[in-house]
Amino acid sequence: MPMETPATPPSRTKDRRDAVALWQATFDRDAALFADLRPGARMGLVARSGWHAGAGRRIAAMRAAAVDDSDPPMLAFDAADGGIRVDVRPFGGVEHAGVDLLFVAEDRAQADLEALPCDAVLPAMKRLLREGAVMFFVFRTKGELQDAGYEDFLDSLGLAFLGACR
Repeated sequence: MPMETPATPPSRTKDRRDAVALWQATFDRDAALFADLRPGARMGLVARSGWHAGAGRRIAAMRAAAVDDSDPPMLAFDAADGGIRVDVRPFGGVEHAGVDLLFVAEDRAQADLEALPCDAVLPAMKRLLREGAVMFFVFRTKGELQDAGYEDFLDSLGLAFLGACR
């Protein structure tokens, strides 16, 4: 499962307090989608700014993010105690993020998500994924994702998980 990542310094965490509260309310509101997640499952959301590769070069973008000096904050979504706990952590690049799933949002898309009421966040995330304003990276095998309990959540976002033949 995910590697442990140290907590973010208090000053950076304070800057993202509203985002943490919104995402926490979103996950609490839609708790049934995350009920099957095993403790230790982790997702992350980072802004696309600082990624220096163009469209179609996602591997290069991931590598660029790994060496970016700005180390943007990542919203970390950790499965624990039958729910999701939201926190801010340093991103540290893809090799050190310690996530199963990573959402990388254009700055405008992230701001738009964070301006919505909690009941509109996940439907908007689904739309933004479809439009390409949010990229989605998977760092576990399909079997590992199934074992961790991600199926309902991924299906809710319209991401084909098990395919058409079940």
